[in-house]
Amino acid sequence: MNNSWWCLSVCICAVGATPVAAQGARPQFGFGIGRSIPTGAFRSDTTGEGFTGGWLLTGHVTLRAPLQPQRLRLRIDATYARNGANDRLKADLTTAFGQSADERMTLLGADASAVYPLAPASRFAPSLFGGMGVWHSTITVSVGGGSTHTSTTKLAWQLGGELTRGRLFLELRYVAVAAAKGYPRTSFFPVSVGVRLGKPTP
Repeated sequence: MNNSWWCLSVCICAVGATPVAAQGARPQFGFGIGRSIPTGAFRSDTTGEGFTGGWLLTGHVTLRAPLQPQRLRLRIDATYARNGANDRLKADLTTAFGQSADERMTLLGADASAVYPLAPASRFAPSLFGGMGVWHSTITVSVGGGSTHTSTTKLAWQLGGELTRGRLFLELRYVAVAAAKGYPRTSFFPVSVGVRLGKPTP
């Protein structure tokens, strides 16, 4: 898939959320920044090659879901993350090309999740969420003064939880993106802190 397919999937998610908003639900927007922590083969495969922790940006909108129980919420996420190669991968690339080389992975994802607040009235309000989405991955290999890019779009799923205090939130997720040709499954922990805008969904 190319970027146009990824954009189409985001539009589908947005269209799906529109009827919920039209029914009087008050959307709440969240924006965060944090770290992308690789795990499994994404961190280190059987040869030791892999990627290090990177940074990420997140944004999401939360709406009341037209489902039972009434406490259930619908959440749509967008995430951007970048991770660099570990020392072993850099060394192997340098050996293979005969000159200094590097590699990085850029991830751009959109997910739709169901959210269940565990104790919405508590001082530190915890909640759990899980869902599916699509992620666009780009591998960039830099050799000398040039670089090459390889991209793919795959389905993914996520599970996570967060703590909220007023407008501030702390969030931990586990994201698993399906394996692409020539690469293992990409799994990582996005950890972020951020702020929400808008009134809480009743």
